[in-house]
Order: sequence, then structure tokens, then C-alpha cells
Amino acid sequence: MKANADSSKVSVLVITSDMDAFMNLQKCLDSEYALQRLEDANDPKDIGIPGAQQDIVIILRSELSAIYLEGLQGLIAETPMPVILFLKSDPEHLAPAAIRYGITSVVVDGFEAKRVPTLIDVSIERFKLDQALRRELSKSQEELAARKVIERAKGLLMEKKQLDEQSAYRKLRELAMHQSKTIKEVSETFILYSEILP
Repeated sequence: MKANADSSKVSVLVITSDMDAFMNLQKCLDSEYALQRLEDANDPKDIGIPGAQQDIVIILRSELSAIYLEGLQGLIAETPMPVILFLKSDPEHLAPAAIRYGITSVVVDGFEAKRVPTLIDVSIERFKLDQALRRELSKSQEELAARKVIERAKGLLMEKKQLDEQSAYRKLRELAMHQSKTIKEVSETFILYSEILP
């Protein structure tokens, strides 16, 4: 993830209008961190977050609004990155929703700069784990979809050619090898032609 000039440093983008908090954070984060600050805005789209140039984003705000949260969700969807959100208060009780919207960690009424390095490490690891789980889920969903297509093609072959299940699968596998395609691709083609031709 490190895209800053010194790749051994953790690149931290801090979004805040609170200069005192930012200065306090700078004092607590040692030479392992490269900090950059952007001025906060009512809509995160107006902030101009540089994509894929930071290891983590820290946002320091007084409160969280639904509009801000939705804008932040859009940015995270475009460029997945770990985000720590510090709020002074949460009158609308949006902290739980923030996690569902892709925020890695939310801290309400608890900004202590000396605790941030540990929180950064934990948030980056949590983000990596979350991304790995998302990839695994996506892979599993693709495999399930492929199995459904293959099962449907086998069923059609069994019906049209009066084959048993094993023979139908063998036929699909032979076609796939002969055409240098996957069994799923051959199955999709077979289903398509079966729908067009009676």
C-alpha cells in the first residue's frame, strides 16, 4: 500500500479542520509515519482525497452526518482503504452504520493521540483481513455460480440425450478439453443453444 516517497513509512492522510488535534497527532506519531493533512468539508467528495496514495486515512470530526457518511462510503468503494474515524460526539448514533459503510474503526469521544499508533496498526490489519474475506467470498460466489451453470447444462444434456449424470458431466468435460475452454464456458454455450434451438 505504501506509495509515499519513503516506502518504509506508513503514509497517513489526516482529514480535519482541527489544527490543534493535527499538531498533537504529529507530536505522537514518530518517524515511522508520513503525515499529510487535508481540510475537512461537509461532503467528503469535496475534500479531494488522493486515491491509493496513503496507507490509512484518519478523520477527526465533531460529529457525523448521514450525508457525510454516504459520501465517505462512495470514496471507499472507489478506492478501498482503511479509515479511522474519530468523533467528538455521535448524536445521530451513526457509528454502527459507519462500520457497515466501510469505515474500519470508529472512536467516539476518545481521541488520544498517544493511542493512535496502535489503532493504526490494528486498523490496517483489520482492513487486510476484511479485504481477504471479501476476495474469498467473491471467489466462493463465482464457484457457486459456475456449479449452478454446470448442473443446469448437465440436466439439459441428460434430458435431451438420455444420459445419466456421470455421462453428461463427462460429455461437458470432453467438450471443454476439445475447445480449450472451461467446463463453465462450455456449459453456458450449451445452455444458450438449448434455449435457442428446441
